[in-house]
Amino acid sequence: MRRQLTVHSRQLRAPAATPRQGAPRLLIKAWGHGLSNLFVNPRASSLKPALAAFVAAALLMPGARATHAETVKLNADAVAARAVEVSHVAAAFTARLAATQETVKAADAATLPSLAVSASLAQRSSVPEFAARINGPLQPPTVLYPDITTTYGTSLRLQQALYSGGAITGQREATRHDVEASAATLTQTVSELRLSAHLAYWEVIRTSASVEVARGQEERAKRLLEDTQALFDAGMAVSADVLAARERIASAHVQLIVARTAADNSLAALRSLLQIEAADRVELADSLAGPLPSPPGPLEELKGQALARRPELAASAAQIAALRSRQEVVGAQARPSLGAIAQFDYSKPNQRYFPQTDQWNDSWSVGLLASWTLFDGGKIRADTATVQFAERAALQEGDELTRNILLDVENDRRYLESALAAVDAADAARAAGVEREKESRERYAAGLVAMVDVLDAQTQLAAAEQQQVNARAASWIAVAVLARAVGQ
Repeated sequence: MRRQLTVHSRQLRAPAATPRQGAPRLLIKAWGHGLSNLFVNPRASSLKPALAAFVAAALLMPGARATHAETVKLNADAVAARAVEVSHVAAAFTARLAATQETVKAADAATLPSLAVSASLAQRSSVPEFAARINGPLQPPTVLYPDITTTYGTSLRLQQALYSGGAITGQREATRHDVEASAATLTQTVSELRLSAHLAYWEVIRTSASVEVARGQEERAKRLLEDTQALFDAGMAVSADVLAARERIASAHVQLIVARTAADNSLAALRSLLQIEAADRVELADSLAGPLPSPPGPLEELKGQALARRPELAASAAQIAALRSRQEVVGAQARPSLGAIAQFDYSKPNQRYFPQTDQWNDSWSVGLLASWTLFDGGKIRADTATVQFAERAALQEGDELTRNILLDVENDRRYLESALAAVDAADAARAAGVEREKESRERYAAGLVAMVDVLDAQTQLAAAEQQQVNARAASWIAVAVLARAVGQ
């Protein structure tokens, strides 16, 4: 079985040397040159170079030349790799993983100080000024509250969380577990895409082999008609035998049409999955005539591989860990929090200056801010219970997932063993069918058996050949399914 082949995809196609922007100008220039020659020398011979130049320029235009079809060579590994590479689903999960990774940065940012700057401008209505003789009765009054209609303000505020009750730490851990779960989900998606690609690949090989079976059945029916016609001409067969042979050809042709349709549909599905252009030719490296896959390994070894490799289990464990971390986030609401604040203001007027004046003044402040929720009506307790119940549910779902995975490994291993055993039986049945069909035709030509015996032998041979094709394809499909079950 050939396993190492190179995939020639459309992405490796060298860009055409055709100038796209200059082609229309070249076309117009060539046509204009031809027209000028025609007006100067209106002979027919002068038109030939112009037409030749026009045609040559037209061929350089984008789309003037037919797209060059390529041959895409595929084997099972190449199909799986390309299915992942071009998949929109894999790209979507990759983007989700990137988004989850950004939440880690956001959670880490909570440990760093934050700096905010603000500016304000306001236009206020005019109000009566308030003045008082605060310097003495003989002194002019001092305006304590002036009529300032336009205010300006700027502020620089620095904050640093000192203690959050575990909320910041819990959120950071939860986001990291979310990244692990998202990465495991992406791995699971890739595994499912690889399995789908393998199934589609072997289905194309199976349906292609079924076409050959149907074609061979039609060829045997044609030879039977020729033999029957010769016997009829010699007086050794009746017209009913000739009609039966013709009916056999028609039936075999119907089977060939059905097989070709199934093969075309499976190839179209593979092209769509791999995003192969319709003009490209697909060449498959494997066939059902090659050696069979190896028998599966011991059951306990396969189960151990599944428990260690299956991405679903990794995603489940990461989700449970994330829920545990979020319990710390919820519980932190019941604990006190402490933060440091520093602020610098530069405004006109500055509210901290008395009396107020329509002038720019600065001020600053440094302090600590502590808060503690003493009573919230039971909200924190309910939120904590919600997360705890979600964790319990996730634990139960994880145990059920483990049970199903181990059962899948056991069943898929048994399926591969039965598929390999079925191939041996199908090969023997096909060999016996070939001998029976050959012997029945020889005995029919000698007049020893009736036409119905030959028809029955050919029907049985066609069924044995199709059974052989299905059994061999099923063995390779079983390999792909078992590989997915153990997390490969």
